Parts: sequence; structure tokens; C-alpha cells
Amino acid sequence: MPSKSAVLSAFGAVIFGIIYQGFLKSILFTSLGVARKVQPVEDFPYTCKRIYHKDLQACEDIWLDDEGRALYAACSSPEGRQQWSPSVKALNATGRQLTDHISVLNVDDPGLDGFYGVRTLKPSGYKGATGDESLDLLGLDVEVQSRDTLRLYLVNHRPSVDDEGKLLKQHKTGANGTVEVFDVKRGSSEMKHVKTVTSDDMWSANNVAHDGKGGFFYSNDRSQKVEWTRELDYFLGGGNVGYCPPTGRCYITNYFGFCYPSGLVKGHDDLIYVPSAFMDRIRVMELLSDGNGALQEVDSISVGMPIDNLAVDANGDIWAAGLPVAYKNAKMWWDPHGVAAPSTVWRIRKGAEGYEVVKVLEDGEGRVLGGVTSVRHDVRTGRLWMGGVVSPHVMMCDPK
Repeated sequence: MPSKSAVLSAFGAVIFGIIYQGFLKSILFTSLGVARKVQPVEDFPYTCKRIYHKDLQACEDIWLDDEGRALYAACSSPEGRQQWSPSVKALNATGRQLTDHISVLNVDDPGLDGFYGVRTLKPSGYKGATGDESLDLLGLDVEVQSRDTLRLYLVNHRPSVDDEGKLLKQHKTGANGTVEVFDVKRGSSEMKHVKTVTSDDMWSANNVAHDGKGGFFYSNDRSQKVEWTRELDYFLGGGNVGYCPPTGRCYITNYFGFCYPSGLVKGHDDLIYVPSAFMDRIRVMELLSDGNGALQEVDSISVGMPIDNLAVDANGDIWAAGLPVAYKNAKMWWDPHGVAAPSTVWRIRKGAEGYEVVKVLEDGEGRVLGGVTSVRHDVRTGRLWMGGVVSPHVMMCDPK
């Protein structure tokens, strides 16, 4: 008869095997990218470079104006993000650099200095949480309103303040996140504040996707704002998708089935594509005809790794910033000048028989493309523009 300890050991081995096969294996090899084989950037038909400029640091999300020939980037500083990033519970509000801004580049004119005429947009009519006009930017989306005017939807992780505008204890209250709406004239260096959208159902906004009708969808990447249960999101799933109509209150459209939903987009097919920065599945959601912004899942796309932000090009193809070795992104967060996390760029094309997923570019050593979190494809030139949440530069690749 086997001993009690032998039985317990065998039972423990079985339990561990079940957990490993059903759970830990996916986290280690799919989510974190442990032992993942990645390719060098030289394997791909692109010539890539970094653009270093003080106004082109920590640009987590970018948007390409195909007609206006300009790139809009939501930028910060690596040091500022280390101190203040509510999504990863970095809540030192007094450590904010107060330098977050929207940068604009003229994509067809590098200029003599190679900085593409970079300029920043000065907010007009916006006071901010503490009255200093400061923004705390993460994701963005842009709607073309007319030949001359663009509408910017900016995820703003402003800190919580009291009635006198003084900072509260952020580890208890969390951020007071909003979506700020600005209008900007093409070619201008000023953006005029239209409105602030805030809601109790917008507690951890990661990104935003306008619906073309004055409303927008947003992703909460966490299940809670500061509560300890949010630490279980990686294991149990968490986060959701919400909708803000042109007028009236915002609300959650889909509560379940997500795990760190990130940079969602609205496709040319009017479907909403919701990636996960922790799992390898993009959920494809259809807007129901009830007029309430409700979504239902109609498909899913597997790319084999977590995805941060999605983008739609002028042809309707979806471009995805992949995180092939995600644990190195965590290392890069705290040492953005010394560590460059591997990056992958995917193209997703919808066809008659489903979705075609193609790896377009990868830099397994982070030699040029370090910590990419967003990518935009210029259909006119074939060029790829990229930004990273803590990358001290933007990146650009031209087809050979």
C-alpha cells in the first residue's frame, strides 16, 4: 500500500498538471512569451530607424491623417509614465511630469533635421484637473469632421482632486479618468476643447474608438480602479467595453469574456475589434440594431500573442502591435533607455473565407523597434510609423 505522503504527492502532481495545462502554460508561453522564437528585423523587407526628439517620447498611441498627410501622437515622457500610470497602479500624482501633449508630424517632409516638422498642439479652453491645463494621455482616436477640421478623442488619466483642486490620496481614490474631446484645424498648432466626458463606468479607460456619429466606444482594461481584486484580472479575466453616446450617460455594453482589453478600433465593416494585452485573441463585436450601443461577439481572431493597439489603414486592413515577449516589456517599463522589448507588427485582412493574419515585421532583439505599442500603415507610401508607451523615440520603417 502506498504511503500517505506518496498519495498526496501524486495527487498534487495531478492537480499541478491540470493547472499547468489549462492555465499556467498559456500564461507562460502565450501571454508572457517565455521561450518564444522571434525573428531579427533583418528578416523583413524594411529599412527602419528611430527618431529621437523631446516631443516624440513615450507616444503610446498614434493616428495617421491620410488626407492631411500628418501623424498625430499622444506623447509623454518615460519618467512621467513610471510615476503616473493608473492602469499599472503607478499612482504618484506628485511625480507627474506635466508635459503630456499631442505631437504632429508632416509625414511627407522630413526637413533638414529629419524631425518631420514636429510641433505640439496647445490646448485652448481646457483647464485640467488642477487648473494647470495638464493632460495625462494614453490612447486616442480621431474623427475627420470636415475638409479642414479633425475631432480628437483623448483618453486622459487625470488625478483625483477635491473641490478646491487639491490632489487626493490616489492609492485610495484612483485616477479620475476622462475622455477629452478637442477640435483642431489641419495645419494648426492649437486644439480647442469641446467637452469632457466622464462617467463612473469609465474607471480604467485604455483606449477609445469613435463611432462616426458623435459617440465612442472605450475599453476599461481593469475590472476595478484600485481594489485588490484587480490583481486577479490576469488569472480570472477582467475589464470590459463601454459606450458613450453623443449626449447622456456612458454605460458598459459588455462585461464578461475580456482579459486586459486594450486598443480597440471600429473597422471599415462597422465591426468593433477588441484586442487583449494579455491573451492572444482579438474579439470581433457587432453593434446590435437596438440603438443602445450594445455589442455581441460574432467572431474572434487569434494571432498567437498579446496585442496592444489596433489601427485601420485607408484600405480597411487592420494593423496590430504585438507583444511577443511581454515580460521584457515589463522590464523596459523601468529601464526604457537600457532595455528594448521585442516587437511584432501584424496585418489582418478580412476576406471571403475569414481573416488572413500576416506577420509583416518583427524585431526580436529590439535593435530598432523597441517596445512598440501602436503602429500605423501609410497606404500611399507603404511606410510604417510606430510608437511605444515608454519608448524614448518614435520608429519608422520604409519598404525596401
